[in-house]
Amino acid sequence: MITRRRYPIPTLALALAATLASGLAFAESATTLRATEMRSEPLGSAEVVAKLGAKAPVDITGRKGAWAGIKNAEGLDGWVRVLNLRTGTSDGKSAGGGNQLAAAFLTGSSGNTVSTGVKGLSPEKLRNAGSAPSEVEMLDGLAVQPDDARRFAGAASLEAHQVDYLKSDRRSRRKQR
Repeated sequence: MITRRRYPIPTLALALAATLASGLAFAESATTLRATEMRSEPLGSAEVVAKLGAKAPVDITGRKGAWAGIKNAEGLDGWVRVLNLRTGTSDGKSAGGGNQLAAAFLTGSSGNTVSTGVKGLSPEKLRNAGSAPSEVEMLDGLAVQPDDARRFAGAASLEAHQVDYLKSDRRSRRKQR
């Protein structure tokens, strides 16, 4: 009789988490579009770890907003702006089979394109939006209490200033429509 060995779900979850944390599951090849600085954190003010030349090969190991975590040819880990990277090969086809991260950069049907930015909500989405009381409650819980704000401002030697609302101009509202 053949018996199957069963792994408990926590063991499988731990193995999956370890694989994902290692970065191997989502590594994607890329090249730099231009000379750029690799930083220690995904911040423009973070320490520069290395300077990369144009067309330098890198492996993308993660993504955080407009930043991609990378490993360069020398094995250094760091962060570069997504706008400075091109995923896939020079013919526009992605290299390798795991294209999970490349899919985040894919726009349109013309190939891999790096695109970042903040997209707003369309008027239609705003009109069709529903209420979300639980989300409002969660946001209310994150609000700073007025007394806490005053103590913080006092500790930082900040002063209160009254700022009047801008006066409404009907002509400018008509132009915006």
